[in-house]
Amino acid sequence: MPELEKEHKLKHDHYELKGLLGRIEDGLGKLGTSKEKVTLDQLAQVDEFHFRGLAATKELIEQLQVGPEDYVLDAGSGLGGPARQLAAATGCRVTGVDLSTEYCKTGRELNKWVGLGDQVNLDHGDVTDLSKYDDNSFDGAWTIHVGMNVENKAKFYAEIFRVLKPGASFLIYDVVAKSAQQQLHFPMPWARNENTSFVVTVEALLEELKDVGFNLAETTDLTAQGAAFVDQFIARLQQADTPPPLGLNLVLGPVIKEIVPNMKRNFAEGRIGMITQTCIKPV
Repeated sequence: MPELEKEHKLKHDHYELKGLLGRIEDGLGKLGTSKEKVTLDQLAQVDEFHFRGLAATKELIEQLQVGPEDYVLDAGSGLGGPARQLAAATGCRVTGVDLSTEYCKTGRELNKWVGLGDQVNLDHGDVTDLSKYDDNSFDGAWTIHVGMNVENKAKFYAEIFRVLKPGASFLIYDVVAKSAQQQLHFPMPWARNENTSFVVTVEALLEELKDVGFNLAETTDLTAQGAAFVDQFIARLQQADTPPPLGLNLVLGPVIKEIVPNMKRNFAEGRIGMITQTCIKPV
């Protein structure tokens, strides 16, 4: 099996938990609502698949600074939660690209549920090959907890650079390694093991971005906030008698019981950090 095909299969096995839409609809019923009445913030309990969830997404929306006339790329869009929040908050159009067919299919239905089917488009695809999109076609882009799954970061960032208009911003929100030599505890939310985890240090990430041609603006260290989020997440789970009706347990399945303590260990032992990085394509 070719290496790229093997890598895609491993990611497929981690992210393609079938029947997700039905589980979300069942969860809504347990909350006393339905797909006809659900709000964006209710969906955020399950479709904001990253550390700090909706709070982080709202901060990123402020940082990206796009408006109703803009066309934005969400590279690695997952279920489309951040894309929907961005579109609703700013009026922009968003195209998301994700390798998981299940996430894209589910996300398209969620778009319809909240009336954003015409504003948010979710394409199945590989973020290292954006050839279906023209050069200089997007007014902005972001990627949220995606780089950890991408081995060929040079190709990934070069493709985003190509499709962005000159002067456009690219915002990265990712987990980073504190040391290139230190191993992580697995499974984690983005990978069952090291075979599909490609976490790099901040220094290595910035070099990749500069080599592609981006001008680097602000780097914000959010490690403390990420660790605090995990502690709060664990506390909520311990206080509950049963798993939440809507939550990452629906997305990840039973393996979440192994993932949660590993998230805490990796932060507590200084193995991972978390940053946002703003990049600009030169004019």
